Amino acid sequence: MGPIGTALAAHLIEAGAFVVLCDVDREKIDQMKDKGILLENLIEKEVGVTETCYSVQDLGRYDLDLVAISVKTPVLKQVVGELDKSGLYKAFVMCAQNGLDNEMEAAEVVGEGRTLRMVVNYAGGMSAPNTMHVIFFNPPNYVAALAPQGEAMAATVAEMLSSVGLATEVPDNIQHYTWEKAILNAALAPVCAITGLTMREVTENPTGMGLVKAILEESIAVAEAEGHTYGDDFLEFCTKYLKAGGYHRPSMLVDLDNGLLTEIDRMNGRIAEYGRQHGMPVPVNETITALVHLMEKRTK
Repeated sequence: MGPIGTALAAHLIEAGAFVVLCDVDREKIDQMKDKGILLENLIEKEVGVTETCYSVQDLGRYDLDLVAISVKTPVLKQVVGELDKSGLYKAFVMCAQNGLDNEMEAAEVVGEGRTLRMVVNYAGGMSAPNTMHVIFFNPPNYVAALAPQGEAMAATVAEMLSSVGLATEVPDNIQHYTWEKAILNAALAPVCAITGLTMREVTENPTGMGLVKAILEESIAVAEAEGHTYGDDFLEFCTKYLKAGGYHRPSMLVDLDNGLLTEIDRMNGRIAEYGRQHGMPVPVNETITALVHLMEKRTK
């Protein structure tokens, strides 16, 4: 129940779904149950909460159709493994996270027939245990199933979210949008994490913006080698998009501040891995990945 999960839960509750909130942070969960969920700033909502639990295993007490996972990727395998032991053998699993190939890691445990992937295009931070401060939403979000068995569920999720203002679509090729989001995240989040600067502070600095563009160019080239093309003006689109982020502190920076592992391996690390598979030099993404890993060790 970080920013992504909190906003997702609030919209699903408003759309009429039976929602169970799950987080190991008892204070957060207790406040949400007592005071409800609040979304503020760009999106304003207040919804009541009836069902909560503190562990993945506790979800097994409910007859759920879908479990949306929005934990950080370093703990994804652990969460999916616990979910598979919870008794929810019929529930679909939807990865609503940043990064590449998260859904494949989930599918290795629960099977492709039960796995969905969501590309989230909103962001913000928790201003209180039960409150998300929404910084931006660049609609739509995207959700898709890995196999035909999940297509009806993907369509249901998209319809419910869209019905309450969180525009979400089911694309023909979810990987096109997964890579697009990964390119954007990988270009700025780790630079903010390494420097301790906000998105605007990096993009307004010529040296910072030069590094961002170098990451973008290398990542776009790898995406094209993977068969994902975005047009001649995509680099310009990316720079404008990132400059609009404002004084937002990306979650990767927040993770380092809190002494936590980051999602760098699913972002720049995975882009670099794909580049090497194509025999491409990827020194910028490799260097950024190494620097963030060094930062992780420093903060422990």
